[in-house]
Amino acid sequence: MCEATRRPAPVRLACLRSLMTGLMMLALLCGAAGCHPAATLPPGYLQVDIETSPLSLDPRFGTDAMSSRIDELLFDSLVRLDPHQRLVGDLAASIERPTPTELVFHLRPGLRFSDGRRLVARDVKYSYESLLAPGSLSPRGAMFSELAAIAAPDDATVVMRTRRPYAPALEMAMLGIVPDGTPVTVRGTLGAPPGSGPFAVAAFTRDEQVVLRRNPYRPAAAGSPRGIVFKIVPDPTVRALELAEGICDLAENNIEPDLLGYLGRQPGLTIERFPGTAYQYIAFNFRDPHLRDLRVRRAIAYALDRRAIVDQMRHRTARLASGMLSPENPYYTGDVMRYSYDPAKADALLDAAGYPRRADGWRGLAFVYKTTPEGARLAEVFQAMLRRVGIRLTVRVNEFGTFYGDIQRSDFDLMSLQWVGITDPHQYQMVFDSKMTPPHGLNRGDYSNPAMDRLVEAGDTTLDPAARRAIYRKVQQLAADDLPYLSLWWQDNVVVMQRGLEGFQPYPNGSLRSLADLRRGPRPLAER
Repeated sequence: MCEATRRPAPVRLACLRSLMTGLMMLALLCGAAGCHPAATLPPGYLQVDIETSPLSLDPRFGTDAMSSRIDELLFDSLVRLDPHQRLVGDLAASIERPTPTELVFHLRPGLRFSDGRRLVARDVKYSYESLLAPGSLSPRGAMFSELAAIAAPDDATVVMRTRRPYAPALEMAMLGIVPDGTPVTVRGTLGAPPGSGPFAVAAFTRDEQVVLRRNPYRPAAAGSPRGIVFKIVPDPTVRALELAEGICDLAENNIEPDLLGYLGRQPGLTIERFPGTAYQYIAFNFRDPHLRDLRVRRAIAYALDRRAIVDQMRHRTARLASGMLSPENPYYTGDVMRYSYDPAKADALLDAAGYPRRADGWRGLAFVYKTTPEGARLAEVFQAMLRRVGIRLTVRVNEFGTFYGDIQRSDFDLMSLQWVGITDPHQYQMVFDSKMTPPHGLNRGDYSNPAMDRLVEAGDTTLDPAARRAIYRKVQQLAADDLPYLSLWWQDNVVVMQRGLEGFQPYPNGSLRSLADLRRGPRPLAER
């Protein structure tokens, strides 16, 4: 822990000095060892540094962001998001909605999995039914609770039927498709079933790397990568070093903002930044009686100087958030309650809630905040800010798999994570409806408010866009008032890559789909 964590501004300077000292030492060590990208990377491959291993490369199980990023390079779905966040056909050449409870997908011809098998409608049907089977224990099952039936009347047609008119029905068509009969894998299995995406898994070593090779049955543009090595590099300083040394080709949204200036001065690198929709939040666990008190949650909101964190720790690579939906979303409203930094108001709320300061300055409020090594610095800043208003925050740091397991079991008081890829406001139902607590859904904080339940359920069944926008305006206002989540920021997408790489297309949700078409400018990949 840096000495100055009680004052967030010096935290940045002290930690930056430590990071840069470490960077220089690592650079010297790497130079002495003769590090060079050609030493380990096959010809024509790209190296992308990531911070954690994916938890599952079976699209029926992966719910973490890293699994989703890699899975979309391995598997196709009936529909996908385009760079403008619109749902467009992927496996589906065309889509019909003949009734309010029915969607019909007509598949593109000539589809094949990476093992050569044809992809037909029964593969789609099986993928959904195997996920929803009682014994699958898939954490994604709750996302398809409204799916009444799926049929494959012929090889080229898939019919989805919902239990009722369901506005976000098309989002259910984003599941990656596996071959008919693919067994439901046990969690932790390192392999991946065949997909029809641009790549297939060649090797997966937990906590080391995921190696993808080209799908031989999927056409590829000239000069595009023959494969991708996703190297797991937990230390952000090492990721920066590998970029600077030319070992890593690209890293997205995992370079410490403190190091972007250093990397921006390297002649071989380029940095691209654009608004993102990834939503960072703090979740409260309502099983704790203290956190069920709205005054305590609001006091925490007023005690955290989010603007200082965004400006000083994140170097303005984020926008302060007012809710899950960013301004780019058609359902967004900014007309909600906001919480500026006001420790005096936090003090008053805590006094009113019955937690006066004791002689030692504390208030008798103590919470456990769980995080990963990557989030430890931010946790220390939260800890220091809450200390100012007399709240004791104990920080527990675990590697991502352990941390995420605790979160899925609702074993936390406070925690912070990101939601990525939010497009439809149905997300509010998934995380705030009282019926969506684990293992049935993603309401991990056990939040319950009948008014919220009524609103999010009405939003799901209202097909008229104008009426639906009016509902979600109220949802966003209630979420900001009631604080099941404390909104932190919408993270910008920041991509650092080697100069000469062409064809990278940014997605607001941080998708890496365009890696499949990336190419090296003046020199071919094989000359690395």
